[in-house]
Amino acid sequence: MRYSKLFKKLTPLSCVALGTDYYGKTIPERDACGLLEQYLELGGNVVDTAHVYSDYLPGEKHMSEKVIGRWMKSEGTRKAVVLCTKGGFPEIGDMHASRIDLKNIMTDLAESLDCLQTDSVDIYWLHRDNPDVPAGEIAGWMDGLQRTGAFTYWGVSNWKHERIEEITEYCCKNGLEPPVCSQIKWSLAIPNPGSAGDDTLTEMDAEEHRWYLDHPMPVFAYSSQAKGFFWKLRRTADGIADPGGKAGKRYFNEENIARFGQLEALSAETGLSPGQLSAAWMTRPGTIPVIPIIGAHSPEQLADSVSGAEAEIDGAIAGKYDIFRRDHL
Repeated sequence: MRYSKLFKKLTPLSCVALGTDYYGKTIPERDACGLLEQYLELGGNVVDTAHVYSDYLPGEKHMSEKVIGRWMKSEGTRKAVVLCTKGGFPEIGDMHASRIDLKNIMTDLAESLDCLQTDSVDIYWLHRDNPDVPAGEIAGWMDGLQRTGAFTYWGVSNWKHERIEEITEYCCKNGLEPPVCSQIKWSLAIPNPGSAGDDTLTEMDAEEHRWYLDHPMPVFAYSSQAKGFFWKLRRTADGIADPGGKAGKRYFNEENIARFGQLEALSAETGLSPGQLSAAWMTRPGTIPVIPIIGAHSPEQLADSVSGAEAEIDGAIAGKYDIFRRDHL
């Protein structure tokens, strides 16, 4: 496993993070704990969760955090992981019912620490933005909470770069701790417009990409596997088959078919599958500092994704393919 020293107060972070959505629900607790153990055995150390994870499914609330908390306590693994969680998600069922206010953030943070059975997390993320709240006000809340020791660093998830720049400038001018990292939806696959059905998400588009190239804030890329799109594509007698499901709905288009063709050619040279190469694309050197968040439902999926993300492609070989250019989105 490759590691990056991104933050002064944290141990070097593994080149891939483990996403834990649906833990305790569609991924039963026993299976989830097995994936966590396997991830550590593979050399991973960044575990990403959120207070809302699994809450959009029936049953007990906050199950992802609770599963992770019980696992860390029973296995003594808290110090082995860089623990990340998120709060301030909108009201379930109404993505425009913002909960970005001090009371809700404090409540989410306290409940997260209780569920995770820890006194502090390493990175705490605001899960959404509310552009109607002044950046300086949010900065004051987060700086105050950080000073309590509840988290070492804080970041933002699904924020536009203009707001990140605004709040960072405010913090720097006023002696406050700024956000140090960003979570954004990003993979090699270009999404079909509007296919996610959530206009509060921020996806890595050309404008966002240019900003991150010029402002090297570390990015934690969620949906980095594009629902397994490049793993699921297959050639048939009629061409490339639509994989169907969410992967097909969100990503089946001419641009991604062309990218798949490049991955097939590169696969022939490297022996890595197109899916593994799409993971390697996320961690290619010389670009934005990025840690892809991978969500696996089985040990086989996890091993395959990690092997792709940590693969190092010979520069002379990768350089023959447009998608591996530094400035390629």
